[in-house]
Amino acid sequence: MDKVAWQIAILFAGAALGGPYLGGYEWLRFFTYFGSWGTIGIVLVSLGIAWLSFQLLGFCHRQQISSLYELYLHLFGEAFASSLSVITHLFLLAYVGVMLGQQSARLIEGLSPIWALLLSLIVTTGFLYKHWNWIVTGTGFCLVTGLLFFGLLFLLQPHVPIPDLGYQMNGNWLIHAVSFLALHFLLILAVLLPVSGRASKAHSLRMGLGVGTALVLFFLLLGQAVLLSHWHDIHASPLPMKLISVQLLPTGGAVFALLALIQEGVLSALLLYSLAHPVTERHQLQWTPLLLVMLLAVSLFASLAIWLPWSVSVVASGTTYCGLVLIGWFVWRRQT
Repeated sequence: MDKVAWQIAILFAGAALGGPYLGGYEWLRFFTYFGSWGTIGIVLVSLGIAWLSFQLLGFCHRQQISSLYELYLHLFGEAFASSLSVITHLFLLAYVGVMLGQQSARLIEGLSPIWALLLSLIVTTGFLYKHWNWIVTGTGFCLVTGLLFFGLLFLLQPHVPIPDLGYQMNGNWLIHAVSFLALHFLLILAVLLPVSGRASKAHSLRMGLGVGTALVLFFLLLGQAVLLSHWHDIHASPLPMKLISVQLLPTGGAVFALLALIQEGVLSALLLYSLAHPVTERHQLQWTPLLLVMLLAVSLFASLAIWLPWSVSVVASGTTYCGLVLIGWFVWRRQT
C-alpha cells in the first residue's frame, strides 16, 4: 500500500471516529445504550460509511471535486451551493466547539473547564501552525495510542457481557445508527474531499478507504466491548472512558487527560485545516486571519457548551441533519 493510501486510511479513520472519541460519550449514546442491537448498529454503520465513501468520494475523484462547496455545486446547483456550504461550515465549526467544551468541562478534576479548553486550543493552534504533515502524523499517533489504550482497558476487564437481543428491542437503535452515520460521514467528507480530489490514483483511494473502514470497525467494536463491561458504572456519564480508566489504572485519570487533550486538539486541527484550505484557495484569502476567525468561533461555541450543556445536542442535531440532506440528495440523484 502506497503512502497516499495510508494517508487516506488514517484521515478516514480519524474523521469517522470523530469528535473526542476517546471519551466514549458518542459511542455510549449511539450504540451501547442498545446492547447487542447497538453492536449490530456498529456493523451496519461501518458498512454504510464504507459504501457511501466509495460511491461519493469515488465520484468526487472522477470529477476533481475537492471541497464541500464544489460538491454542493454539482449536486444542488449554483443557486443553493453557497448557502448550503456556509450553513454546513458553520455547523461543523460549532460541532468542533461544543465537543471541545463538553469534554473540557469534566476532563481534569479540580481544573476549571476554561483552562482545560485553553490547553486544548493551544494543542490545536500548535498543529495548525505546523501545517498538514504534522496534522496527519498527529492523527496517526492518536489512532495508535487510542487503540493501545482501549486494548489495555479491554485486557484488564474480567469479561464482556453479551446482552440478549430482547434487551432494548425497538427501532431506536436503527435511528441512532443512521444519525451516527450521517454526522460522521459529513466529517469524513470535510476531511477527505481536499485529499481525494487530488489523488492521482483511484486505486490508492479505494485501498485507503478499505483499510480505514476496517480500522474504524475494529475501534468501534473494541470500544463497545469496554463500555458494555462497565455499563452500570458509566451509563449516565459524559466521559465513560475516563471513569473506566480511573477504576482500572492507578494513574488512569492523568493518562486519560493527557491522551484526550492531544487527541481532541489534533482532530480539531484536522477538521479546521480541511475546512480552511479550500476556502483560502477559492476566495484567495490569507491563511492566518481565516484560521484565527475559525478558532475564535470554535472558542465561542466551546464556551457555550460549558455554560449551556443542552447546546451540545442542538449543534450535533443540526450537523446530523446537514449530513442526512447531503446523503439523501446524493442517493436520489444517483438513482435518477
